[in-house]
Amino acid sequence: MNFGQRLKNLRLEQNITQQELADAVGVSAVTVRNWERGTKKPAMEAIIALARELKITTDGLLDVNTFGITRRSIILSPAEKKLLKTYQALDEHGKKAVDMICTLEMERLDASEKKVLAKKTEFIPKSTRERFIPRYTTPSAAGYNVPLDGTDFEMMLVDGNVPSDADYAVDIQGNSMYPYINDGDMVYVKKDEELSNGDVGIFCVDGAMYCKQLYVDDERNLTLVSANPDLRHTNIYVSADSEVSVKVCGKVLLGQRIDLPDYLFDDED
Repeated sequence: MNFGQRLKNLRLEQNITQQELADAVGVSAVTVRNWERGTKKPAMEAIIALARELKITTDGLLDVNTFGITRRSIILSPAEKKLLKTYQALDEHGKKAVDMICTLEMERLDASEKKVLAKKTEFIPKSTRERFIPRYTTPSAAGYNVPLDGTDFEMMLVDGNVPSDADYAVDIQGNSMYPYINDGDMVYVKKDEELSNGDVGIFCVDGAMYCKQLYVDDERNLTLVSANPDLRHTNIYVSADSEVSVKVCGKVLLGQRIDLPDYLFDDED
C-alpha cells in the first residue's frame, strides 16, 4: 500500500474530512487530496503534523521501522474493517463457508495469472513462424560449378509444404532423374545426411554439381546413377583408387524411396 492510500485509510478510520485534516496540519484541502492521490509528497514537518493528528507514529504513517526497513503492518480500509467485523460475527459454519469461497477465489486468480503468464511466454510454434532457406540459382547438372560454396543464392520464404528438415533448395537442369525429377524442377536438400545406395543426392565431382542416385559396389567403386535409362550415358563413374574429388552436398528429399534402375545391374552382367 502506498503512502497516499495509507493516509486516506487512516483519515477515514477516524472519520476526519480532508478539510479537517488540512486545517489541523496547516495546509489546503487540495494539498491533502494531492497527498492521497500520490501526486505530491508531504514535507517532514507535515508528516509529523499528520502523524500527531492521526494518532500514529511517523514510522507507522510511513510504514517503516526506525532502521528504514518496510514493516508488515496492515492498515485496513473502512470496507475491509467492516468485512472483518462481519466475519468475526459469524458462527463456525459461516466462517468455514467464507473460508471455502476465499480458497476457491484464490485458486481462480492463481489459474488466471498462470494463463496470462503462459500467454506472455508462449513461443510461436515452428510451423507458424516465417522460415527462409537458401535457394541456389545455378542449376545442378553436369558442367556447372557448384554454387553451394559461393554466394549464388537467394533466401526463399517457404511454407509448411516444404520438408521441415530441408536446409536449402536447388534448381535442376535436365531429365537424368526423370520420372522422379523433371527438367526445371526445384528440389529440397538436407545437408550432412548419410546416404545409402539408391538415395538421391547432390554431388560435387571435381567442381561440377550433379543430382544423381548413389551406388557404391562391393569394391568401393562409386557410380552416380541417372534414374532415366535413356540418359544412362550421363552416369558418373569414380573408381575406388581414383584421385577424383567427390563431395556429398546433401540428400534430396523426395518423400519416397526409389530403387536403382534395372539397367545398372544389367550392365554389370
